[in-house]
Amino acid sequence: MTVVDDIKSRVDILEVVSRYVPLQRSGRSNKANCPFHQEKTPSFFVFPDRQTWRCFGACATGGDVFSFVMRAENLEFGDALKSLAQQAGVTLPNEQRRSQMQVAVAINESARSYYQDYLASSQGAGARAYLDQRGLSRETIERFELGLSPRDGESLRDHLVRQGYSTQQLNQAGIVRTSENGWQHDMFRGRLMFPIRDGQGELGGFGGRILPVQEGDDSQPKYLNSARSSSFDKGSILYALYLAKDAVRQQGIVIVEGYMDAIAAHQEGFTNVVASMGTALTENQVAEIRRLTADVTMALDQDAAGQQATLRSMESSWRVFQSRVAGRSQGTTLFQRQDMLNLKIAVLPEGMDPDDVIKKSPQEWTNLIEGGMPLMEYLFNALSAQFDPTTPQGKTRLVEAMFPLIAAVPEPAQQDYYFQKLADLLGVTQETLQASVGRPTSAGRSRSRGTASPGRQATPSAFARLEGDPLEEYCLALLMSHPELEEEVEDLRPEYFQRMENREIYNQWVRVCQGRQDEAESASLRGLVDEELAQPLEALLQKSLPPLDSQHRADAMRDSVRLLETRFLREVKAEEEIRFSEAPPDLDEDPPLEVLEVNQRIKQNQSKRNSVLQDSTFRGN
Repeated sequence: MTVVDDIKSRVDILEVVSRYVPLQRSGRSNKANCPFHQEKTPSFFVFPDRQTWRCFGACATGGDVFSFVMRAENLEFGDALKSLAQQAGVTLPNEQRRSQMQVAVAINESARSYYQDYLASSQGAGARAYLDQRGLSRETIERFELGLSPRDGESLRDHLVRQGYSTQQLNQAGIVRTSENGWQHDMFRGRLMFPIRDGQGELGGFGGRILPVQEGDDSQPKYLNSARSSSFDKGSILYALYLAKDAVRQQGIVIVEGYMDAIAAHQEGFTNVVASMGTALTENQVAEIRRLTADVTMALDQDAAGQQATLRSMESSWRVFQSRVAGRSQGTTLFQRQDMLNLKIAVLPEGMDPDDVIKKSPQEWTNLIEGGMPLMEYLFNALSAQFDPTTPQGKTRLVEAMFPLIAAVPEPAQQDYYFQKLADLLGVTQETLQASVGRPTSAGRSRSRGTASPGRQATPSAFARLEGDPLEEYCLALLMSHPELEEEVEDLRPEYFQRMENREIYNQWVRVCQGRQDEAESASLRGLVDEELAQPLEALLQKSLPPLDSQHRADAMRDSVRLLETRFLREVKAEEEIRFSEAPPDLDEDPPLEVLEVNQRIKQNQSKRNSVLQDSTFRGN
């Protein structure tokens, strides 16, 4: 049960509505003059059995207790949710988490300021000399808010405690940790500090690098990140993205591995560069990328290219990217038309990292990025170098490695191309390869044999099913995955969605549509919806949709809208029948939506749907 359902099960709509308007009993329903428009005789009805309300007069609308409170109080969904939750005695699950996150961010900002001041002090002379040696200007140091943590392990803790924070809050924020002997000490000691902000610029945590004088000390890692907390998840953040957004939209994104590589790139004017803080990309990071661009280049050190861990990371990144394409979901910006990502690998000269290349020759960096190799081609080359395709054992290992990657490709044409390339690499025909492992499909099954392919891993994200309404979920997922379908939903009204979560997500989508010309950040619903809608929105964005061509997608969307409208009209009809049986309409009022008209629209929708189904069958689907 969702929190909305929980609240609705505890709140009586009659009790809520009666606070705003006096209700008169009328058979199984209750009536009143509509509180939302002026009228002489009652056209506003509340149906306790259905826990709904409807105005049969000028408003010609209705809904549940949420929609009533939102309209009566002029509230957004989140505020109505909080109000009704308080009335119902329901604790919203995100309130405590939100409070913890706000405190953690405030602590991080205080720590960031402290680290910056410490770097600028006399104690930071050695760290400043190192940054100068690395070629970083004062402007760059300030722009990226670099700092230094004291070595004693207590100075920052004591400073924040004096500001009024408890050690428990400092632990929760990841600034302080407790050792086995109970000593509560600073998480970072004697490190160059890199504040890590998310895509919206909110400070979630830190990365810390030991200084050169400490590099011989094997007891501590070279780099250390904040622990995962309510405000920080390394797998959800791309370092410097909040500074790179504008350039990424215009030029595509370049992903490097380290903080210093990203900083050096920005200093030289390559402001579309971000750092992954680890080679493999996660679904959350890919989601951030796809909202901004379809052009992605990953810069890779050549001396790491043959390492097993790097190859696994590249394979993982490929699967994550392809699963986002297959789902057509949270990766696709609502108003971008890109269907596929352009994924490339820029292999750097041996022994050089991005920082080295950029300092040596910015033009060489530009050439390397522009001449990047498609990621799948890179994987073919790297894996065929690792497994000898001229031996039976090598052939088997290569198929085990490549086949799942090919099967993850959602586009049939590209899938066939890579399948042929694998056959050519093995020196066999497609028929021979097919007889061995079957044909890859984006559904994850072998076409010819009906069994799971060897080494195959399921890559598309499973749809975390919402509790309630598959039709509404399918309609919204299709709409958000294919923004060009906006033209097909002109007749879609918010009240067609029975579930308030879905209705509010659609309302936000409409607002994004209306404001996209003026607001650069309006392309992402995730930044606009109330936090209480974040989970159902994520489920919709991860919904895996069946592959359809553009014509069938348009048909499917129109059909979904007609089905939603038909269901809505049947609900109106049912409520009108209750009303008519208990209180015939007054003739001197504006006429409501008549039952005959409702019946006619239902029949029209059914006729149109049958026509579409017949046409679809004729086209061979």
